[in-house]
Formats: sequence, C-alpha cells, structure tokens
Amino acid sequence: MRERGIPLTDFDPKPEIRRNAENARDWEYHEEAQYLYNMAVLFKDRFLDPVLLTDRRRLPDPVISFDDMRNNKVLATYTLRRNPQGLLDEITFNTVHYKEDDKLVWSWGRWAQLETLLHEQIHLWQENFGEHKHKPGRVAHDKEFVAKCESLGLHPMPVVGCHMQVADGPFAQLMKELGIPRPNDVPRTGKPPKADWFRPDKEKGRSTLTKYECGCGQKIRVGKKDWPGATCKSCGEDYKVSIDFNHTLYKAGVSLTKDTQ
Repeated sequence: MRERGIPLTDFDPKPEIRRNAENARDWEYHEEAQYLYNMAVLFKDRFLDPVLLTDRRRLPDPVISFDDMRNNKVLATYTLRRNPQGLLDEITFNTVHYKEDDKLVWSWGRWAQLETLLHEQIHLWQENFGEHKHKPGRVAHDKEFVAKCESLGLHPMPVVGCHMQVADGPFAQLMKELGIPRPNDVPRTGKPPKADWFRPDKEKGRSTLTKYECGCGQKIRVGKKDWPGATCKSCGEDYKVSIDFNHTLYKAGVSLTKDTQ
C-alpha cells in the first residue's frame, strides 16, 4: 500500500525512544537508561535469542522506563499490554530503589539490578516465544518461566517470583566477564538459602521483634526469637516465624496489565 508514492511499512519507534533517552543528558536517569539498554541487548544476544532463525522474527528489545511506584516491595515491572504511550514491551524500574551517590545508583548494586533486568526480559521472552503466554488470572511465574530462569542461573520461587538465592550459572559467568562482583551478603555454604538473602543492613529504629504468622495469615510480633509459640484460635494452627519478603530481591503481585516483581 502506498501514499503519495511512499511505501507504508510498520514503523518501530523503539530505536527513537532509546536514542532520545541516551541523548537526554539533562535527565537524571540518562546514564542508567544508556547502561540498561546496552545490557538488555547483551542479554538478548547472549541468553534469550542468540541464534538468528529464518522462521521467526527476533526477540524485540524492551522500552526501559523509570517511575516511582510508591511501593518499596516492587523492584521493577514488565508491562503486558501497551503503555500509556502505546508502546509494547516496557520494563519499568522503581525509582524508590535509587539513591544519590555523586550520581543516581541502584541501591542493591549492579548484580542485583541486572538480575532484575534479566528476570523482566524473561517475561518478554515468554510472551513472544513461550508456549504459555500470560493471561489475566494466570500465574505469572509458572513452570515455563521458572525453567527458563533456572537455565540461565536465576532462582525464582514459583508463583511468587522472588529470587531465593544469588544467581549462578550462565548469569554469574557473564557477571565475572564484565567484572561485576558477586554480592558478599548472601549464603556461601551448603545450608539452605535464606528467604531474604538480599536483605540490607538494619535501619535505625527498625523493630527488633520477631514476626510470627499462623495458617490463616494473622501475624504477631514477639521479643524472643526462641519463643515457644502459641496456637491461633481462628485456624487452630501454631504460630511460626514469618517469612517476610520486604527485602527480598523481588516481590510479586500480578494485575491485569503488569507483572510485578
């Protein structure tokens, strides 16, 4: 189809979006956008779509965004539908996790940030090449998603999506090649990984009480870590130490339009 002698083709705005972000030197996230776009391409070429096939298109590149999600349990989201600008494949980093250190830096360090980016790109991979695309009400971190993550060295908890231990395998090998150090505050022994392996140092004023939870979800805090426990009168189950994901690498929650870690 032609208009005034010019062939009409599908126009991909993503390169222009990326170019604008990388050239916006007065934008506080300019350097972060530039870095994450480059890493997204590296992840695609190294992990997610390394072989050019003739029977299908390549995995699309993401649109990298930054937004204050007003929820420190969320690190990043992958938008399942078109964003307000009509763009697909948007990965948004939660700006509450950036801090000022001469320039804006990701609070949890590059390794954790890149685990986050790859996690979101695997959602993009599943939506394009997976057998089980996301649908409203469907588990976002299903067997196919978890298997793909594990094949690359990420270790997400099924359904929930939080990473239960530091990445290894192909991801760790790439980090070594790039000179990005492994986080030093994670388990290194043969013991089972902590549920909150990426917890930061305790903040001043933070409660030292231990949280306990019963089967129906009621929570109590007790000053003793070796508290013998009690039985919930509502569900009849004993209170057990609660696994709190406030400081895990990811926190999951799915809406109709976004997958959230």
